[in-house]
Amino acid sequence: MIIDLENHFTMPDPGKTKPFESGKICERFWGEDGKMHIRISPEASNVDLFLKFMDEAGIDMAGLTNHSRTLEDQTKWHDYCADLVQKHPKRFIGFATVSPLGGKPAFDELERAVKDLGMKAVHIYTRNNNLFLDDREMWPFYEKASALDIPVNVHIEAFPEGFDALHAPYALYYVVARELDMIASVLRVIFGGVLEDFPDLKLIMNHFGGGISGVLERFDAYTSFAEQPGWGGFYRDKPLISKPYTEYFDKLYFNMAGREYGMAVLKGALTRISPKKLVFGTDWPLNYDYEPEKVKEFVADIRKLDLPEEDIEGMLGGNAIKLLKLDL
Repeated sequence: MIIDLENHFTMPDPGKTKPFESGKICERFWGEDGKMHIRISPEASNVDLFLKFMDEAGIDMAGLTNHSRTLEDQTKWHDYCADLVQKHPKRFIGFATVSPLGGKPAFDELERAVKDLGMKAVHIYTRNNNLFLDDREMWPFYEKASALDIPVNVHIEAFPEGFDALHAPYALYYVVARELDMIASVLRVIFGGVLEDFPDLKLIMNHFGGGISGVLERFDAYTSFAEQPGWGGFYRDKPLISKPYTEYFDKLYFNMAGREYGMAVLKGALTRISPKKLVFGTDWPLNYDYEPEKVKEFVADIRKLDLPEEDIEGMLGGNAIKLLKLDL
């Protein structure tokens, strides 16, 4: 079974009804602010079109996420998504979305979405009110997610602050900044004590964690040498974790979206991430716009990896079934 845990199927917007003239669902363009932006066609809310893409790509089920920022829109999404799941219970999985810093109203809505509407996870950004994932203001949200026993799906922030060196007259910021921000977010939930204080919290870090596997050897070295004379110690003050950082890293889940046909990054990810912690994702329509055959090619090459069949099937869908506690 193949389960897509990152896509950008959207809620209908009455103000947007016309498809793009290009025939694409997703278009990229340069804005007046000098940054590359994304616009998504109303076709991204076409249920029949998305199901057609899933069928042609060989995708059995999709977890539906939403990026609404206000409680009103989040509530609308929960009702809309629950209705879709009820109509297509064998194809769609509902993900809630709330503002982690929204306090009791947001937490009450999250509880309604999970307990009353059957949402299986909650979707947030790497930054919330520009706070990082290890800011202590996030702790009440983690406590709520842990109490509800649902995974937290962490999506990239489109324009994270603090990457001024990447602004250029070419798409350096668009391609790199959000991935570096995701890498930083992975490291913050590890070293910042999130999983120390919430050991049962389940986190899905999107886009292979930004490519986190490629930098971990530096942390192997620096955390090993930090107590030697002249190294200054890894922490400025008291450590926020009580075990080797790898024990926290190994608790994290990572989705396989954000690279389109990403065999190179997948092989790189597998050097440090267990296949039991990887879940499939397409990032449709930002990737694989009208190209379901590319998804099938990616899946076919995943099946050729020199891994036990159980691990391959886990990456494609089995891990998601267990993580989301799907009754299939």
